[in-house]
Amino acid sequence: MNMGLDMRRVVLTCLAGLMFLIGTSTAMMAQNPYSAAYAVNDSIITYYDIDQRTRMLRFLGFQDGDIRQAAVDELIDDRLKLIAARQFGAEISGEALNRGIGAVAQNMGTDAEGLWNRARGAGISREAFEEYFAIQLIWREIVQARFRQAADPTSIDLDNAFATAAAQTQQSVLLAEIALPFAERGEEATIAFATRLARDINAGFDFTTAVQNFSRSPTAANGGVIGWLDPSRLPANIAAEVSRLRVGQVSGPVRVESGILLFKLVSARTLTSPLKKEVAIKYAVLNLTGQPDALALARRMQPGLDECAEVNSQAAQFGPGSGIYGPISIDQVPADIAISVARLIPSRSEIVANGDSVMLVQLCSRETTLEDAVQAQFTNSVFGSKLASLAEGYLLELRRNAIIERR
Repeated sequence: MNMGLDMRRVVLTCLAGLMFLIGTSTAMMAQNPYSAAYAVNDSIITYYDIDQRTRMLRFLGFQDGDIRQAAVDELIDDRLKLIAARQFGAEISGEALNRGIGAVAQNMGTDAEGLWNRARGAGISREAFEEYFAIQLIWREIVQARFRQAADPTSIDLDNAFATAAAQTQQSVLLAEIALPFAERGEEATIAFATRLARDINAGFDFTTAVQNFSRSPTAANGGVIGWLDPSRLPANIAAEVSRLRVGQVSGPVRVESGILLFKLVSARTLTSPLKKEVAIKYAVLNLTGQPDALALARRMQPGLDECAEVNSQAAQFGPGSGIYGPISIDQVPADIAISVARLIPSRSEIVANGDSVMLVQLCSRETTLEDAVQAQFTNSVFGSKLASLAEGYLLELRRNAIIERR
């Protein structure tokens, strides 16, 4: 009887010990930074990977939304990009990686080694640092190899870009900043200090002196000046503050993850696009005025107009003014025709009717007199936009075909 009781105690003790070991093992796995957080097909994303990417995004100035979720999304995309790289046999050499990191570093006012030293100070490993840039470079090669031909701008793409730019004005602001990190004074004290400092500057205290004494941004060496910016490219909270400023004024405290920023609106300007009035067109006109049922005749003829040469061959059969004009500056085109052709792409036509006057107008071509450098800038911009759109579509296709699991 006692032996049976002792045996039950031994069994219960062993079970308790086993449960403790299982619980301890589970807790240790949950705390293990190298355990799997996500799986993308056969590729694993660990909690350590997520921590490192979060640090990297913070280091590069990510401010909007949930930074950890942004890190997860990026890592999933990166695993998909690496899958595509394996399929294409794409690789990046050490020399190409160093050049790519160097280009990024130059834009941040340092060199490749300086950028790495800053990243290391932010707790980023060398592997995570290099992987971040390597995947971007590999993906760029894949996308260009796969979509370069499809992304090359057509004449219609460029015509539309030129026409759009010719009608636009650009708002630009010259900003300077004072950066006050929380690490120096603590969060509450930094906010209070920034509020007092903004008030004092707007009351007459010298901004440059404040920059020299208090700003911890690299821009402090240049009086806090950031440079000319398009306000639409600023984060919404900063753009809202800047929009309320008059030239010379300093904003209230703008909170970012690492501290507080104060912005001064140094100057503002509205630039008219240099493309304005530099567009020339070639167009064709058939004057149907006086023809029996001229409007109906124009509608019957319109679908058959494919080339401007056809209009030229028929011009003698129609009224005065029929024929081909240009290339001619858009400012020299009659207003009613100019408005009509502004809506057209080359080879398309439109009926221009005003009372008894009926004309069939066709746009033959739209040309520009831009400098080669500006032409190249537009070509690169349209190419980049089309390439980015094709790349995004390809990445979505990779996502749809992948098995993505949260572990």
